Amino acid sequence: MAHRHFILSTLLVALIFLATLCSPNATDTAANSKDYASIEIQKLTVLVNDSLMPLAQQGKDITAVKRSFLACRRQFKKIEYYLEYFFPTTVKALNGPPIAEIELGENLIEPPGGFQVIEDYLYNELDTAARAEMINEIKKLSVALKRIQQYQLDYTITSAQVFDAMRLEIFRITALGITGFDAPLSLESLPEAAASLEGLRNTLSLYTKHDDVLTAIDRSISYLEDHNSFNGFDRLTFITDYLNPLNASLQKLRKQLSLPTVPSLSALNDDANSLFGSSALNVNKFVSNKNDYFSNEKATLGKALFNDVRLSNGNRKSCASCHHADKAFTDGLVKARGIDTKKSLLRNTPTLTYAGFQRAFFYDHKAGTLEDQALDVVHNEMEMKGELTMTAEELQKDSTFVAFFDRAYGTSSGKINPWKIQHALAAYIRSLAPFTSKFDRYMEGDLKQLNESEKIGANLFMGKAKCATCHFIPLFNGSPAPLFDKTEAEVLGVPEKPDTLHATLDKDMGRYLLNPYEQYAYAFKTPTLRNIAKTAPYMHNGVYKTLEEVVDFYNRGGGAGIGIHLDNQTLSDQKLNLSEQEIRDIVAFMQALSDE
Repeated sequence: MAHRHFILSTLLVALIFLATLCSPNATDTAANSKDYASIEIQKLTVLVNDSLMPLAQQGKDITAVKRSFLACRRQFKKIEYYLEYFFPTTVKALNGPPIAEIELGENLIEPPGGFQVIEDYLYNELDTAARAEMINEIKKLSVALKRIQQYQLDYTITSAQVFDAMRLEIFRITALGITGFDAPLSLESLPEAAASLEGLRNTLSLYTKHDDVLTAIDRSISYLEDHNSFNGFDRLTFITDYLNPLNASLQKLRKQLSLPTVPSLSALNDDANSLFGSSALNVNKFVSNKNDYFSNEKATLGKALFNDVRLSNGNRKSCASCHHADKAFTDGLVKARGIDTKKSLLRNTPTLTYAGFQRAFFYDHKAGTLEDQALDVVHNEMEMKGELTMTAEELQKDSTFVAFFDRAYGTSSGKINPWKIQHALAAYIRSLAPFTSKFDRYMEGDLKQLNESEKIGANLFMGKAKCATCHFIPLFNGSPAPLFDKTEAEVLGVPEKPDTLHATLDKDMGRYLLNPYEQYAYAFKTPTLRNIAKTAPYMHNGVYKTLEEVVDFYNRGGGAGIGIHLDNQTLSDQKLNLSEQEIRDIVAFMQALSDE
């Protein structure tokens, strides 16, 4: 049955391609692209229903189940670009992360589902109860695919959208696909990346003038096939020599076909052909209101405010009192000091560099915007104990600041008010993202920037050590490419003291203090690792003084690896088995993330 479907699908692809040769109009080709996607979706549906489901239900041969599962995953990857772009909500049921999604505003908990959840069952001990749950997950896969097929019937797409979807898929492969992000146990990331590229190749074959981009795809697939060791794979070379040129070829073809860019949901610039460099990301896509877009004048004003003690009670403290430029805008203390400099606050002072590229702020996600963060810090009784209304009145008397505000907001904008102060501070923080590290220059083509240890460390970071499955490139924070539409938090099991023999869990419960869901207990925002060499001590409680200590903690399996039991630890408890030299190489790479 499945074999018959495959033959029919292959014939249909051939017919679509022949039809395209006869009518290379972009509208017709977009329709053919949609038809091709429909065929591939049907092939996935057949694999799930006619192979994976019965094998899982029979339960006699776990190896056969795994084989069928991996075939389904590779088929999914062939159309991942299409499903992620046109069905972003439904695709979570196919390949969402294996953790519950909590909608705070709706007070809903959406359980995890899809291939990643099934993988967790298949590659761990599978008792009777777990098998039943796994079969239920497969049934949910089937339902989600039916829903997508129904949507497909009335869906109209454009070639511009198809090209944008393919561009984002190359970025997805770069940041997630080759790191083991969604295949952490099977470690099938490399053949699945090849399947993703195969899907792009099949779609691009429907268009004209495609020779260069098809050659670039074939080269990339060949490299993946020839270098198929997950731990030994040279990700730096693959990105710089294969994926980056592939994306450039794709953008060149788009222009040759006179296809426009489309306003994308991604925070990348709509014409970006690389994930790397200061021109890749659009900071205004992290701003909710067009009137609040970034400008240099606002950032200049914000810098002056950042260093002004009038934001605090009694003119005793400025933002710069706790965020020192020479320490990447941290303070070097275990825990921050507030308006009373003799008392420590609850947590370590985080860096402000690259903070503009986040969707949540503070370690506990307390604020949703930089503007809200600024308001909270100034008004916090323990931090600055200020009052922005009074600050605005004081600044209104200062002709220098009146001129600053006029340049930033225009002379017709009215008096200085608290919102303009908040927004100007936020604009300054958004400017603290120079992308001038050795790593950045390397990724932009200067291959002499990283030494051998740093390159080895980069590949370990993105591979064996699995650092990049939480600290996503290129920002190295919890905002995953290619959309950058969320900022993640993790439960690591951070200890109270750096004691690996008698470790006790730090008492700070993180996000749970604000939103008492079990999943949020001891969860903290994943911060950026850019400039990490300048921001010691580390973790939300400043427990570790060196990067070597931090990597050792992860190498042991987080809290679980040092004897701390947490039912909701999201960090894998599996040891990474990094050698001392590998730890040194990873640290060397992280030091290469410092801006210069």
